[in-house]
Amino acid sequence: MYSIEEANQFIQDNQQTINKIFYPVYHFAPPIGWINDPNGVVVFKNELHLFYQHYPYGAEHGAMHWGHAKSRDVLHWEHLPVALAPDQSYDRGGVFSGSAIEKEGKLYIMYTGHLPNDTDNSKTRQNQNIAISEDGITFKKYEKNPVLTEKDIPQGSSVVDFRDPKIFEKDGVYYCVIGSKTEDDKGQVLLYRSADLLAWKYVSVIFSYNPYLGTMVECPDLLLFEDKAVFILSAMNYEDKNRKVHSHISWIIEGQMDWNSFKFQQTSIKEMDKGLDFYAPQTVKLADGRYLAIAWMQNWQSNRPTYELGHRWFGQMTLPRIITYKNGQLQQKVPTEIVESVAIKEEKDQVRVTNKEFSIAEANYFSLKIAARGHSFDLFFKNEENEFIQLSYLPEKRALVCSREHVANQIIDDEGKSMSQSDLVFIEPNEKLDIQIFLDRSSIEIFINEEETITNAFYVQSPFTALQVKSEDRFVFEKVKLGKV
Repeated sequence: MYSIEEANQFIQDNQQTINKIFYPVYHFAPPIGWINDPNGVVVFKNELHLFYQHYPYGAEHGAMHWGHAKSRDVLHWEHLPVALAPDQSYDRGGVFSGSAIEKEGKLYIMYTGHLPNDTDNSKTRQNQNIAISEDGITFKKYEKNPVLTEKDIPQGSSVVDFRDPKIFEKDGVYYCVIGSKTEDDKGQVLLYRSADLLAWKYVSVIFSYNPYLGTMVECPDLLLFEDKAVFILSAMNYEDKNRKVHSHISWIIEGQMDWNSFKFQQTSIKEMDKGLDFYAPQTVKLADGRYLAIAWMQNWQSNRPTYELGHRWFGQMTLPRIITYKNGQLQQKVPTEIVESVAIKEEKDQVRVTNKEFSIAEANYFSLKIAARGHSFDLFFKNEENEFIQLSYLPEKRALVCSREHVANQIIDDEGKSMSQSDLVFIEPNEKLDIQIFLDRSSIEIFINEEETITNAFYVQSPFTALQVKSEDRFVFEKVKLGKV
């Protein structure tokens, strides 16, 4: 068994020992140890809280705890004490992913208790549990945990994989969607409801299997707009012969929700982020109806340089992003609070480019407005060791692509194959481009026309100091901004 007290003491005694050569400047990362899924992204007492899967004792996946941080401005984070540890018989294998919601001034957490069987995986079990806090810092686990067990799983569904409850409220009733799969390994999502967040009952298979859901759904999240329902979820082992990157994928799925049958009907689907490092996103609904999402900036199939090099930490989160539904179009954009906090160092209009280089020693934010008329262009973020990250527009494919091929610490998959190039983001030749780039010590997030994004992690020997732009004659940036987050 583990304890919160031991975890917090270990972090306090050891957090200064991590190697920070790759540690992010402004993206969230653990004080020490391992981090994966964001949990319990919630606004409580006018502050944004982020809980996360955390193993403080090593930079590898272990017995999961819930780490905790909060922010007043969605950018700068304050580390808080560990919120949950696997200290009960029903969660002794780990306090796995879940979510949080405020009710009557208290913060309720619903999380998955993990009970592994090391000799027979068919006997592994997962259950759902509640913890409650008066102050948003210290949590007490509900005395009647677990509130959902294998007895509450519908016939035909796996009793082994049953995790990641996401709570939401509709018309005075609390619901949660939970990741699941069928007995023959086909991903699906289950729906449960409660009047008080304590007693839960099964409602339906809210989202039945289709091939996009892979062999298991993780971290499902149902977003409700006025006339549209949207599922954000991550699918394990999605197979597509045309897709060359990793097989665990995060989808953003538009559809309609029938609240009589409690069924979701998919109408469209796309990859939520076209990069190599984006998984397990979770949202919180803001007071104005928009959703704010945070994801794990990593994937399960790649190697882990900071672990392999003994840096004593691994993993980081994306920047928060706003998800809105406007004029029939889902949008993903950077929160205004973050954009307005950027200190602009250089701003130019009508910059003609053939082979131009900008000094970026004092810049990590880039706003580029481009009249894309079919010309190719390449952006190279370079350092003094001749490592670079490359963003290219390929006219023949009508697409943007980001590559991390030319860095010293190569990222490879489970089979030893290079994972260097993102999926394509398709852009018509006559479409203008509005690109925002957030460059950190070991990551790049690219926002394109408030619709598409590319998120990649990387590990370079020294920070980037130059941005080189190459293009054909007649290529013009309508506006260029360089700034510091």
